[in-house]
Amino acid sequence: MKLRIGVQDIPYGYGDNPDATTFEVATILEDEYSLFSIFFKHYEKEIMREAREAITLQIENHLRFGSVMSDTLILSETEKLFHLFLESEEMAGLSIDKVPTLAAIDGVNSRLKTTSGQRRPSFIDGGLLKTSFIAWIEDDEN
Repeated sequence: MKLRIGVQDIPYGYGDNPDATTFEVATILEDEYSLFSIFFKHYEKEIMREAREAITLQIENHLRFGSVMSDTLILSETEKLFHLFLESEEMAGLSIDKVPTLAAIDGVNSRLKTTSGQRRPSFIDGGLLKTSFIAWIEDDEN
């Protein structure tokens, strides 16, 4: 079994590069800021606890009720943790280089005609990356 975190690949359709996808942006943010690695390191205990509980529950349900074992388990609490991690700007509190981002300080919002405004959290421009985040466990045997 493998624990994975990432994003569902969705095209933005707006901003400076409307052809960009959430996967491409996530890759850039990981390369430039280590966004997902830092999130995982910061919340590793909580993520692993949820993973253990999800696997245990699936096994219990299979043994007790004969329910089918799924190849994929979604970790919804980890997804909520990631949303809060971004919204509360926890990376800025961890003294990560270049965080808060200049775009966040300038209030850049690629969805609007007026592209700058009030300060916003880093890594939440239009919100698509945040909402496309997913955490799951998959059976690596298949």
